[in-house]
Amino acid sequence: MRFKGFVISVAAAFVSFFCATLMVSAQTAYPEKPIRIIVPYAAGGATDIMSRRMGQRLSEILGQPVVVENRSGGNTVIGTVAVSKAPPDGYILLFTTDTTFILNPIFYQKPAYDIKRDLTPVSPVAYTALLLAVRGDFPPNSMKEMVSYIKNHKGELAYGSVGAGSQPHIMGEAFTRTSGANLIHVPYKGSNPAINDLLGGQIIFAVPAIPTIQGHLNAGTLKVLGVSGTKRLAALPDVPTFVEAGFDDMNLGAWYGIFAPAGTPRNVVDKLNDAVKKVLVDRDFVENSLSPQGMTPMIASPKEMEALVQSETERMRLLIERVGVKVE
Repeated sequence: MRFKGFVISVAAAFVSFFCATLMVSAQTAYPEKPIRIIVPYAAGGATDIMSRRMGQRLSEILGQPVVVENRSGGNTVIGTVAVSKAPPDGYILLFTTDTTFILNPIFYQKPAYDIKRDLTPVSPVAYTALLLAVRGDFPPNSMKEMVSYIKNHKGELAYGSVGAGSQPHIMGEAFTRTSGANLIHVPYKGSNPAINDLLGGQIIFAVPAIPTIQGHLNAGTLKVLGVSGTKRLAALPDVPTFVEAGFDDMNLGAWYGIFAPAGTPRNVVDKLNDAVKKVLVDRDFVENSLSPQGMTPMIASPKEMEALVQSETERMRLLIERVGVKVE
């Protein structure tokens, strides 16, 4: 009986060792195939540009191709829902802005997704300043001059945003509230389409991030009248902040975050978070991909990111009530 018990004990120990080995193997094996990042914005915008830069660096760290796919529409809802329904294995991720995980849950009583139920925070990426951009030949050269211009030009003047309920929408409404101007809000599926219409004269201003319009700034086809943030951008030292210009409620930026489908294994989430951190502490990446674009890195654990989402949601809820933004 002792021999039999010994055999059973050895067999049990072997099974436990084998299972533990499989678990370690599963943890170290990820990723074993290409990773797909879904961006719920149109190609060419700041989010798309940033996702591709991050994807390239993540590919180098993780040793697998990282492919970016744009699924715009529905104010980021279409792409977000696609990720929420994807297999929770770490091979399909969401790269988006806080419109998705803060603003949409505030504006929509019954959103197509539940950020807490359907998605798992992986990591924040970066904070980006937003700019009020106008055509290069637009007569006003300051926020104050633009207010006078709008009041002296009767007609249906409009501004563009990346979607109803987005930061640019809130900032546009804050501008109209502070200035007393009467402007029509035109929502687009991304920054690039809005910029195209701005260049074409269909709208008088848009609120993009620097990466979206860098080429146009260099060419002089667009100019910037104000920026968000507590201090002027190094890339645009002559442009005042919205606070300096007297438009405090327009002082909004955006921040990027990466999510995985709910149920994604913790070891996979942690490995992805660690990979993002390695990118964000890389001096070359920060100095060449973030700082020139008016961005600052945001390093946090998945748990810290979850807490940040909650605190920012409450802050934005109060601002939206004050400005009076509504989404039909």
